[in-house]
Amino acid sequence: RLKRASSQAVSEHNTPGKVIDLEGESYAAVAASAIQASITGEDFPDNVSVIVHHRELFACIRRTLGRSEDHFNNSLCESDLRLVGQEQAAGKSNAFFVFTDDGRYCMKSVDPAEAAQLLRILPEYEAYVTKNPDTLLPKFYALYEVYLPRLRAPLWMMVMGNVLGGRQAVLQRFDLKGSTHGRKASAKERAEGQKSVLKDLDFVFSGCSIEGVSTEAERSWQQAVQAMKKDSQWLASQNLIDYSLLLGFATCSQDELKAPLSHVVRMEVKGDALGSEREPISGGDALIVYVGIVDCLMPYGWFKRLENLVCDAFLSADISCQPPKKYAERFFNFVSKLGLPPGELEAFTSARVQASQRPLGKVVGEFGRKDAIALAKSPAALVLVGG
Repeated sequence: RLKRASSQAVSEHNTPGKVIDLEGESYAAVAASAIQASITGEDFPDNVSVIVHHRELFACIRRTLGRSEDHFNNSLCESDLRLVGQEQAAGKSNAFFVFTDDGRYCMKSVDPAEAAQLLRILPEYEAYVTKNPDTLLPKFYALYEVYLPRLRAPLWMMVMGNVLGGRQAVLQRFDLKGSTHGRKASAKERAEGQKSVLKDLDFVFSGCSIEGVSTEAERSWQQAVQAMKKDSQWLASQNLIDYSLLLGFATCSQDELKAPLSHVVRMEVKGDALGSEREPISGGDALIVYVGIVDCLMPYGWFKRLENLVCDAFLSADISCQPPKKYAERFFNFVSKLGLPPGELEAFTSARVQASQRPLGKVVGEFGRKDAIALAKSPAALVLVGG
């Protein structure tokens, strides 16, 4: 079994955002207060109501994932909550994240389509995580539908586990999909420093790797790889794509290494695992990596089919958007090679980039998902598909 252990406080660097004033009037504050009231049984704020979806089924999932009701309720109700995305929460958009102060849980505002996907797969998800306790799929703990007087539509809040909620501050994050086209962080993204999220080509061509520092660590990584094989196959069976492997590298002392936390999956890697992104770790400290699959509720619908058709034909055969089975196979093929020596992983990736590039892709260069969406909505796309 992958190591999941005790319950001490996580690093303050891994509980981002500012403490929410629950007496405030922002969407985030009112929604968080209402969710707390739905848990404690207290009165809701004026003209606010909450629907708790599948209360019993989510309680069963929490038990399966090792979260007691007392622990879950206390985390959400008995400590500060922290907001990320304050500008959006203030009114222009409803997209924001609320982290519990202990760093174990994240409440994410989602659109109705994403909430509907979770509700659609929930019975199968419960059965899958019960049968596969070492899964690296996101930990879905609850779903709330919050009605606020200033919003015409309900605000959907999904409670998940925090993949990076460890005791050590994360030095570098990577979001890996297994694709190559458009999978390099921009200068603007890199300028965020320690908060930046790098991508597949950054990992490969910076000489990064997940090589275990010991036989035990290597065995842990191989267990994680096999878990991700099952996970990606299950996601394909649910017609879901666009998920990523989230990695968070951190350093810790040898004493801290002996006391992992129960809500995150981590493993020790070689001190030079970050390649040219960071100086090698030396001395008595250890380099660890937190791992988990994120963002797995995107269905392969008509728009994704159009994105795949246009971009695959004209730009690259290795764009992120692929049919579910192909996406899963490519994802596993890539993550299973993350433990290779950097030179081998670079050679493997370079060959993929060369083989997949289309003539137009060589002209326009890197072309990411946002660019693809803009193209698909443009008049040019209508011409291409005969509209």
